[in-house]
Amino acid sequence: MTVRKRILLADDSNVVTTILATSLQKEGFDVEIAFDGQTAFELGRDGEFDLAVLDQMMPGLLGLEVIEQWHEAGVVFPVLILTAVADETMAVQSIQLGAADFVRKPFHLPELIARIRSRLV
Repeated sequence: MTVRKRILLADDSNVVTTILATSLQKEGFDVEIAFDGQTAFELGRDGEFDLAVLDQMMPGLLGLEVIEQWHEAGVVFPVLILTAVADETMAVQSIQLGAADFVRKPFHLPELIARIRSRLV
């Protein structure tokens, strides 16, 4: 029996979460959704996820703040940051904070899923 990988998806956009969660579930992943940074932090701290996909611009805590708080709490798993902000500084900061990848919106769904799969090997 294969254990399904658990993904935490955090984005305040219903459109993004619906499309991405549906696609990831069709790919065989279990997906839990958070619509704000504080909820994402709490779920990631308390749950056992294999990977997180975090939007940078969320209410409550920003994606990078969530990563920082997870590290302070001793929680470590791969994180992909999604952002509509085309800022090279943010990409560098994301990776320095431990993000496994940085993806700009709008993203191409097959590419994003491939990036997620590559982090779960």
